[in-house]
Amino acid sequence: MANLSPLSAASLEYPGSSSLHVTAPPRLSPRTLGLLPRSVARPGFDVAALRPGILHLGCGAFHRAHQAVFTQRALQASNAAEPEPWGIIAASLRKPDMRDALRPQHGLYTVLERGAEGVQAEVIGTVREVLYAPEEHAAMAARFLDPDIHIVTLTVTSAAYCIDATTGRLCAAHPDIQRDLHGATPQSAIGVLVAGLAQVRQAGLRPPVVMSCDNLAGNGRVLRQAAMDYAALRDDSLAEWIGTSVQFPCSMVDRIVPAATEVDQADAAAMLGLQDAAPVSAEPFRQWVIETFEGPRPRWEEAGAEFVPDVAPWEASKLRLLNGTHMAIAYLGALSGFRTVAEFVADPAFGSYALRFMLREQMPTMPPSDHDITAYAHQLLRRWRNPGIVHQLTRVGRNGSEKLQTRLLASLCENRHAGRPAPCTTLAVAAWICCASGRTGQAGPVQMEDPLDQHLKAIGQAAGDDAARLTDLALGVEQAFGTELPNCAAFRADLTQAVRALQRGGARAAVMRLTA
Repeated sequence: MANLSPLSAASLEYPGSSSLHVTAPPRLSPRTLGLLPRSVARPGFDVAALRPGILHLGCGAFHRAHQAVFTQRALQASNAAEPEPWGIIAASLRKPDMRDALRPQHGLYTVLERGAEGVQAEVIGTVREVLYAPEEHAAMAARFLDPDIHIVTLTVTSAAYCIDATTGRLCAAHPDIQRDLHGATPQSAIGVLVAGLAQVRQAGLRPPVVMSCDNLAGNGRVLRQAAMDYAALRDDSLAEWIGTSVQFPCSMVDRIVPAATEVDQADAAAMLGLQDAAPVSAEPFRQWVIETFEGPRPRWEEAGAEFVPDVAPWEASKLRLLNGTHMAIAYLGALSGFRTVAEFVADPAFGSYALRFMLREQMPTMPPSDHDITAYAHQLLRRWRNPGIVHQLTRVGRNGSEKLQTRLLASLCENRHAGRPAPCTTLAVAAWICCASGRTGQAGPVQMEDPLDQHLKAIGQAAGDDAARLTDLALGVEQAFGTELPNCAAFRADLTQAVRALQRGGARAAVMRLTA
């Protein structure tokens, strides 16, 4: 493992370098794989011989550090003379940047596994082609119609499913859906998927298995219903065919993958001796739990994936303990002036709060399972303390209004129904209200992306420093809070008190009162 400085090679200066001519290292590609030092892991198969069998929608950092890595490990475990046909065709839906970065490298890129002991580099060779769907309609159609494509996977973020939080169904009025319905070709993830499935049906081909790898409860069922709802807006028979003919297994994915930075490029260049325009960093831990399905697939279990009849226990652990605690960390941390998850949990008071949040308020809501929830919670704290992972709170906390119900409010409701107090969760919800409404934190104004940003900021301006009014106005945002909790007088009073505590004394004082 390499121990790299924060700026790595990018920060080096040489005396008299104004007249020094520096030749840039060659670009990472199949032709330059042989130049890699022995310390860098590389594909254990002939990349050029790898034929595609998976179409992936959403060629972001997470997919490239998770599913693509699992697939590489599975291929390497087979020890076949020729790699099994499970190469990945990755399609970007929003920006052409990843296509433009990866095409000159023939899909190759580096995963920088950052642990407490240093950095390990591995070149990934499972992505065989990268498309930009809005500009390459014919290529997308050809890939959906390719009989060798047996699986379609998605990592497009929960927001891209265009789900109405109050119904759990597709929001037909969503701007992305309306644009698709009135445009020549779809651009949303759901629209692209349904258009591809429609072509498969028309051609009389066996449909691929479609697997969501996004953080949604029951993600396979949610995706199936969204696809059927979208199809029904055009063709009821297509919706029925999707519902009866296409498999949508649920899955749970877990690996912390921060947004890529210039430091990643500098570190990759220093370790590879080659230029890589699309490296990605990740923690050492990775997990993939998949609902069993029929049909050909990679032997992902050889790479550590688990195939189970029901993903729900793993899903609940992740959504409530990891994702729920992440939301609490993001908003309380932002109000306290922290920048990253690691900074938050390294602080004794806030680290104690995170553990209390998980063990006292989330664990009692977990469905019965064989999981050791206490051990899992402590494992999460160790992962979050990893100094090599710079997980920005502004990224963790974005789009909070769309995640609030599944990650915080659901457990809060269950605890209230059971007569259990949930002060840590209530404080986390109050912190979201303060952040989203424009509250100034210890380090200045808090900036969190949210689709309801303008409305939430207007609420903050209207309420001023009146905690009760701010709470009442926030609870009126049905897209975020639904209808049950806003009608609970006891919750309204507790939430008002938590908002007032954050306004008057700040996040640290509020947290210390809970953990004392």
